[in-house]
Amino acid sequence: MPDALLLQFKPDTDGTGELFARVHCNGYAGSGSAWFAVSALVDLAKRLGAAFPLPADSPLGIHGGFLSKSGDGLEQEHVGLTFYPVGAVGRVGCRVVLSTPVHMTDRQESQCSLAVELLTTYEMLGTFARSLALLAAGGADMAVLEVVS
Repeated sequence: MPDALLLQFKPDTDGTGELFARVHCNGYAGSGSAWFAVSALVDLAKRLGAAFPLPADSPLGIHGGFLSKSGDGLEQEHVGLTFYPVGAVGRVGCRVVLSTPVHMTDRQESQCSLAVELLTTYEMLGTFARSLALLAAGGADMAVLEVVS
């Protein structure tokens, strides 16, 4: 499979759903999933589609996993996608972090995780943003972020 990020979404009846992510990059591959509000995916798609250039000081992204007990942020990140500009020639970076959940009965060392950077373009990011919006709305089976070689 060529280097890319592939997302699939299984909606629930409460306005949320499980986002499944698979990534291939330079011989590394991983998968993970996390629950997100449909509105959060739609919002990310709109922000990615409208952002040119991407803000360097506040990257756009989405992060899901186990919430902390205090309710502030994540205790464990299972799917993290962060988008940011790379250089001055129109390249875009996407940092993908995927991790398996660690439950109370699991050893922390049993967690599997992967972090990669995918390099893409604004044109490919726009295509990804449109497919992400369709995915969240149930109008597509998959959203794919392609990379530049």
